Amino acid sequence: MTTTETPERARSGVLRRLIRHRLALTGLVILVLMLLFSFLGPLIYGTDQVHTDLGAVRLPPGPGHPLGTDELGHDVLGRLMVAGRVSLIIGVIAGLIGTAIGAVWGAVAGYSGGWLDLVLMRIVDTGVAIPALFLLLVAATLVTPSVGILAVLIGVVSWLVPARLMRAETVTIAEREYIKALRAIGGSRTRAVFRHIIPNAIGTVMVNVTFQIADAILLVAYVSFLGLGVAPPQTDWGAMLSKGITYTYDGAWWLIVPPGIAIILVVAAFNFIGDGLRDAFEVRKRAAQ
Repeated sequence: MTTTETPERARSGVLRRLIRHRLALTGLVILVLMLLFSFLGPLIYGTDQVHTDLGAVRLPPGPGHPLGTDELGHDVLGRLMVAGRVSLIIGVIAGLIGTAIGAVWGAVAGYSGGWLDLVLMRIVDTGVAIPALFLLLVAATLVTPSVGILAVLIGVVSWLVPARLMRAETVTIAEREYIKALRAIGGSRTRAVFRHIIPNAIGTVMVNVTFQIADAILLVAYVSFLGLGVAPPQTDWGAMLSKGITYTYDGAWWLIVPPGIAIILVVAAFNFIGDGLRDAFEVRKRAAQ
């Protein structure tokens, strides 16, 4: 940021570039529509997603059930809404947790240097070598997954990549004059990390949050597809896919197509927004150099 550019102008500049980014704008529109669909939709289109209706099992799309019904007689459109709410809540919370842990870990490693940096990053390298899905499956067999527990589990296993990115960004920031001055006057590591490094790496943090949320939503779908997601009567898009695929050979395409499209749209939306944020902050960074 230039010496004449205020934080307010910098933020408004990033926002303008984000809005002009076509893919990012498309992602924002999709995300807003999916949020309205998942959180306001059930209030407008109320359905019973708890009790079984054996007289309306696997009905194709038609009057009264725009997207048909599932194997328990639940309206698929209504179930898609409540499942979306669960998937989005878990994805957002997990993305924020993973990014927060990774940002602090990477900032401490990059700022400290020396043996502490070596130890912290070797832990990261070891964790990256273990598939996150494997860790989630092991954890899900030890505890009964709920929305909160699943969000925390996914967040705890997804902080490794943000830690690497933040460490690389911190190494660059640590060479700036104000950080060197802080070291010279004996400023604490905590103050340096939380008051200077992380705020000045906010672009990297914000971009990573969007990608982490997208990855978390996919991880929720993976775990639920394997039958280790949230317990009924709650459901998510992955659980809908898992149950619906059983009946695909019977021609019940409406059980897998809607949740599949929903997952693709939301993950693409977050990735589009992340690409737009990255481009917007890169322009700002180049302008400040």
